[in-house]
Amino acid sequence: MKTFGHSLALGFLLAAAVLCGVGAVAMRSAYLMESAAAGVTQSHQGLRILAELLNDVAEAEAAQRGFMLTKDPGYLTALDKSTAEVNADMAEIRVTPAWRARAVDLDNTEKDISALLVLFRERIADRQTMTLEEVTRSPKVNQVRQRMERLRARFNDMEQDEVRHLEARSAEMGDTTRTIKAVGLGGTALGLLIVAVTGLLLQRLLTQMVGASAVDVADRSRELEASSLRQAAATKQTSSAAIELTATMHEVQAAANQIAQRSTEVEEMASASTRAANAGSHAMARAREATVGLSQQIDMVVTQMTTLGKEVQGASTVLGAIEELAERTNILAINATIEAYAAGDAGERFRAVADEIRRLAEKVRADAVDIRRQLDSIRNVSNATIMSTEAGVKAVAANSSLFSEAEAMFTLISERVAASDIASKEIKMATHQQSSAGRQLEVALTDVGRATADAEQVAQSNLETAAALSRTALRLSAFVASPTQWSAARSDPDGATKRAKPEKSTKPTKPTKRARAT
Repeated sequence: MKTFGHSLALGFLLAAAVLCGVGAVAMRSAYLMESAAAGVTQSHQGLRILAELLNDVAEAEAAQRGFMLTKDPGYLTALDKSTAEVNADMAEIRVTPAWRARAVDLDNTEKDISALLVLFRERIADRQTMTLEEVTRSPKVNQVRQRMERLRARFNDMEQDEVRHLEARSAEMGDTTRTIKAVGLGGTALGLLIVAVTGLLLQRLLTQMVGASAVDVADRSRELEASSLRQAAATKQTSSAAIELTATMHEVQAAANQIAQRSTEVEEMASASTRAANAGSHAMARAREATVGLSQQIDMVVTQMTTLGKEVQGASTVLGAIEELAERTNILAINATIEAYAAGDAGERFRAVADEIRRLAEKVRADAVDIRRQLDSIRNVSNATIMSTEAGVKAVAANSSLFSEAEAMFTLISERVAASDIASKEIKMATHQQSSAGRQLEVALTDVGRATADAEQVAQSNLETAAALSRTALRLSAFVASPTQWSAARSDPDGATKRAKPEKSTKPTKPTKRARAT
């Protein structure tokens, strides 16, 4: 896949290739220029040494001529010095790079110079014994002249040859210079052309890529903003529901505490009822014993009947307490049933227990009414027995039967009250469990409230991020847009992204107060 980075790298690679080519040609030209410059320097050095050699030979010839004319020993010294300088120049010219390849010419030149110097010494020796005229007419004068002319001609040829080499090197340097100029101008023009074309292509590609990316970022930012608004509305609704549910749980908790308190009271009442039922059972036992003794001691009927009346009065009092207990138990069961229905599914078991307690209370009340009716009958019989001892035997038999039934009733009441005690304990345990579950649920709802608050903050942060993305997309679009569009975008920075209006969340209704029976 061809990306902007690949295109940018390709453009720079082409420019680098052109620059490398120009650099390579420049390095080659510089090397040639350096070689030509070194050749020119060597040529100048060779010409200088050649001129010095010719000058030293001329000085030696002048010293020889001066001695021939004046016989001054000072010219011999100058001749010796010139001879030494000629030898030194010959040694130097042999190691000079410009003349190193022309060993044959140097050998011939050295031979001619050596012969000329020998001829100078011979003429000086002749001048020691000959006059000036004799020396002047000597054939060695022509030999000296010829050798000097030949030596000058050779030096001239060598100089001309080296000058031609120097001109060739200069022409080579000129060609190299022109090549460097042509390559530099052509490479610069080509590099500028490549950079311009690459810049245009990259600008077009960057405009397309950044424009598409800006549109995509704008779309994504709008989607993110809309989803953030929906999330914020949902979190607000969740928070409201959590607050309402927390309030409901507070009410359920209070109701559970009341039920637990009422269960404790029912347990205490059940204990009292059990004791009263036991007392009534014992009283019925004593009454039955009394009726048995009544058949043996008819004379004590009146006394026993009086005692029986008192016992019946006490039993009536106990029955009143039992009826009151049954009535309160029934009311408590009704309240418990109401609270269980208000608690919903969580109060299903509690509602079943409350129904059982209500039925038990109604049964106890019905039994108490029956017992009271029987006790009234006993009281009437006792009164009738006191008024008429003559029907004592029949009354004793009837009372004995009634006392047996009353004892059975008291036993039944004791059992029912014991069952009520067990049921109240179960209710108390269930309410404790419900209270513990309510506290746990309240803690969980508190965590839910914190989580919804965090979610709301995250949604707000997402909104800010979406807005920042929208502004970034606007700037990117304006960056790749025309100047007119750029001016319009700068004058209306918020026009690129349309903000979605947040949904109005319904306000949470206040939790209704649960009906409580007092």
